[in-house]
Amino acid sequence: PRRGRKKGGGGGGGSLKQNQSAGKKRPASGGGQELKQNKKHKSSDLPAKGPKPAAAAPTEKPALTKHEKKEKIRQKKSALKKNFGIIQDAVPLWEVLRRHQTPSDEKARLVDQVLQKVKGKLLELARHHTASRILQFCVMYGTDAQKRLLMDQVKADFLPLSKSKHGRHLVQKLISQAKKEEVPSLVGLCKGYVKELLRHPQGADVMIDLYDVANTQLRNAMCAEFYGREFSLFDGIGAKGSSLSSLAQLLEGSDNAKRRSVLLHMTKALMPIVEKGILHPPMVHRLLKDFFDCAPSASVEDVIDTLSASGTTVLKMVHTHEGAAVGCMLLAYGSAKDRKRLIKAMKGHVATMATNEWGYTVLCTALTVVDDTSLVSKVVIAELKAMLEDAVEDPHASRVLLQLLCPNSRRYLPPAVLTMLHPPQRTVVGTSGNMVTDIEGDEDELAGGVGEAHGFGVTGDDEDGGDGDDFLQLKAPAAKKGKSKGDGKDASKKGKQGEGGKQGQQGTGNAGKADEEEEEEGVERKETLAPGSKRILGLSKKDELLRRKELLGPAGSSSSLATALTSTCAERAGAFLRTAHAADVVVEVARGGTQGLVAELAPEGVAAVHRAIVAEVSSSTGGNGSGKQSQADSEGDGEDEEEGGSQGVAGPQGEHVCTHYYASRAIRRLLLAGSEAGSGGECARQLARALWQGALQGQCQRWVGTHAEKVLAALLHCGCEDVAKQATSELACALPNHEDPVAWSERLVHTALLKDKQEGGKVAAKGKGKGKQQKQQQQPLASKVGKQTGGVAAESVEDGSGQQQQQQQAATPAPRGKRKTGAAAVSAENSQGETTQQEQQQQQQQRGFQG
Repeated sequence: PRRGRKKGGGGGGGSLKQNQSAGKKRPASGGGQELKQNKKHKSSDLPAKGPKPAAAAPTEKPALTKHEKKEKIRQKKSALKKNFGIIQDAVPLWEVLRRHQTPSDEKARLVDQVLQKVKGKLLELARHHTASRILQFCVMYGTDAQKRLLMDQVKADFLPLSKSKHGRHLVQKLISQAKKEEVPSLVGLCKGYVKELLRHPQGADVMIDLYDVANTQLRNAMCAEFYGREFSLFDGIGAKGSSLSSLAQLLEGSDNAKRRSVLLHMTKALMPIVEKGILHPPMVHRLLKDFFDCAPSASVEDVIDTLSASGTTVLKMVHTHEGAAVGCMLLAYGSAKDRKRLIKAMKGHVATMATNEWGYTVLCTALTVVDDTSLVSKVVIAELKAMLEDAVEDPHASRVLLQLLCPNSRRYLPPAVLTMLHPPQRTVVGTSGNMVTDIEGDEDELAGGVGEAHGFGVTGDDEDGGDGDDFLQLKAPAAKKGKSKGDGKDASKKGKQGEGGKQGQQGTGNAGKADEEEEEEGVERKETLAPGSKRILGLSKKDELLRRKELLGPAGSSSSLATALTSTCAERAGAFLRTAHAADVVVEVARGGTQGLVAELAPEGVAAVHRAIVAEVSSSTGGNGSGKQSQADSEGDGEDEEEGGSQGVAGPQGEHVCTHYYASRAIRRLLLAGSEAGSGGECARQLARALWQGALQGQCQRWVGTHAEKVLAALLHCGCEDVAKQATSELACALPNHEDPVAWSERLVHTALLKDKQEGGKVAAKGKGKGKQQKQQQQPLASKVGKQTGGVAAESVEDGSGQQQQQQQAATPAPRGKRKTGAAAVSAENSQGETTQQEQQQQQQQRGFQG
């Protein structure tokens, strides 16, 4: 309603202000009705309206055909887009060129036609999506002369094309198709621009391909540009950039000024790459590993803060050796908060990492050092259970499970991998940084006694208490403000506000909530250390046994990893025993794991695995004809069989487990584990009794002379006196030439353990000298075998004169060729001539294995 008018008010029209300005008075009531009558009268005086005239019909345009529409669009694009006509003319040639059925001479002719069309405009067309694909096919199917022509034109504009969204694909194709003698010239084009290309998203992909095709010297020269400006200009002082295999080699023997200069230059070059998250090139992995190995501990801690801020970028590094080593260092040296970010980033990627050649090492490190077992169970363990059957059989994922069952075992993990899982501890002296753990006690006690408590000392630092932190700081002091020591939430809130440069300013409510969450998780804040005080990186608060117990799951829980693992091994015992890597998992599960943890958490599951193994041995198909072998093969297991079985499943699936290459060795290991003390040996002894009573008793005559005789020989050393006596009496009748069962079993067990030791030495010596290390490992082997088997063998033949025989054994000196212990010495007294021949054969076998 209009302002100033009243309901039911009169007329006069117009607002109150207009009437007052015109000097008019407000009409009396009833004026509105007169106004309405006047309006009706006026409307009745108007002439009546006629019908509207018809609208003019629009002029119809002639409809364009499909061909005419395309031609019209083509004309518009050719007028607006540069080189449109050239690309359209080259597309039909490309369609014929990329067909597989096109002959080679026809492809060469088509490439020549394309090059004629793009002549003089190749660099412009390389930046176009379609034209770049056409040129890539020209590089792929062109002749050597045509490839050289393209190479010469690309070299003139190599750096801009490497940064182009579409042009980089042409550069990558030229690098992949380049010959060996052309690679140095391509690397020379990047001289002085390696750092610039690595911090560019498209240029980094070019550097990946160039780094892959380059030899060792060229790779060293490319990485040396991060060590100093002199390496970018003239290959360093004395032209030694190509000979530097690592940063440690350059810093060896250098003074503090040189170290300061190199590390500062490397920090300035690496930080933009790290901040942008361009971490997938292998060259970046190598540079980061060199930096972590040589930089001061405080600097390493700062880089870890930057890397762990976005945990997903770290997953780009785990597919290479150096990148996986950096990932392990991030988990080992990071704070509890850093570890939490990294574990959360693994969600959805655990299966891929577990089956990767190097990615599994990061998972093993997470299971070893992370104290938040609840988070690890939700992310890592949950995804491992979802792929449990595939993980047991996978050569890499099985090592993740074995790290839980038998941690840090050299049988399953090479020394190089163990070094990655346990990077050396480092100290931060008199500076601020993240506390790794919330271990109770003074920092002086932590710095002084932690190395001894964990079995290894602090390495990589100077004896005077400093490691070079005084000459290199990556961030300004204001960026690392810490909280003052105090108790309560107020102090923690102040500490968080002091970290504004890193985390940003937040509201009071959000800050308090985040502080409460971090306090519950045990996340430590940055603390300013007093001068001379130390903080050690690479520590974990939780006990190793307790961590493994929490990860394997609560006892008796149907959803725990221990229950799922035992049920899976019980269901597929036959298939797992016949597989190389799955057999190791079955062995560790059947013996209850290290310190009997699996037997404690899932005793019924371990018993089910024992029953499955016994059922497989008793019901497996095959006979003594399938595993017949000569005496030499039974003692040594020739190299042909070892090479044939190294590819996965050896022999047919229907072969009996006692004669199968992997299954027979797994069962033998389980039986020999019964001589060990502790819960692991008890589980093995239970399996030995069940296996003898349920499958092997009365079958000795059948298996003598086959590969299964190693299993029978292990029964005499299983730690069970009743089983050993019964097996000895049965073997005495089954062995040919009335050979002594104890001497026969010791010979087979000794040879088998020697072979296992030699195979383990080959794995341990990977990347090192093989011959010398294996011979050194074989020297104390006889005494080790005597300790494991001699006492048990003596008990198996012990009767009323057992003590007298042991005294005679101690009084009789053993020959120099072999150290005989246990029942072997007793049999040597009874039949000296026969034993002498056996010793000569054993010496020849040892020489053959050592050779």
